[in-house]
Amino acid sequence: MRKFYLPPIFQFSRKERTGIILLALLIVVTHYIPDLWPASEPAVEEDLQAAVKAFEQQLISDSIVTSARRDTYNRRPRWTTERSFPPMKKDTFRHARKPAIKPIDINTADTLLWQLLPGIGPGFARRIVRFREALGGFYSIQQVAECYGLPDSTFQKIQPFLKIGDSSLKILDLNLTDEKSLAAHPYIRYKLARQIVQYRSMHAGFSKVSDLRQLPLVDDIIYRKLEYYITVKP
Repeated sequence: MRKFYLPPIFQFSRKERTGIILLALLIVVTHYIPDLWPASEPAVEEDLQAAVKAFEQQLISDSIVTSARRDTYNRRPRWTTERSFPPMKKDTFRHARKPAIKPIDINTADTLLWQLLPGIGPGFARRIVRFREALGGFYSIQQVAECYGLPDSTFQKIQPFLKIGDSSLKILDLNLTDEKSLAAHPYIRYKLARQIVQYRSMHAGFSKVSDLRQLPLVDDIIYRKLEYYITVKP
């Protein structure tokens, strides 16, 4: 009898044939396994429907709660500008008028009175008072303008509010005042103070105030400023 011959591609070993058979059985079982439990499908479908209904009820409940909160918020009184504050009068924010500036005596005013003038702060007020004390008092309103650092524009603003009383000035005796005290005066200073002391030593003192003109540092301007503060006692 003639043997049937298979090509090499269809020739399998025993293990390979066993594997092929198991694979075929697995395919058949997988294909027909849904038909083995037909009664389980209705139970799964019922559970799914129950879950959907529970989810819908939860959504309805949340919607009701949200709507109730919204109604409660809308019923709250709203604070508006018209209800909270009464209508304002036109004069409510009108700037208060500054009190009128009264003139001050330049020889008696303290630093607080000086600060009432326009453009004068604590610094300028202290400087003016110190300058006045060093001079021995003011004899003219124009002397205020000589205060160190005071702008001319500021002096022009305060000049209408300045007056000078009958206060006496501090007078220096050219023959009796020591050199240090003479040098402390703003119109004399150290060089002129030394010349004054040297002159009175060489001439046995000043015989009259006009002798001061003989000093090299004293011109007409210096003399006119100093004549209010110096004297020569007999």
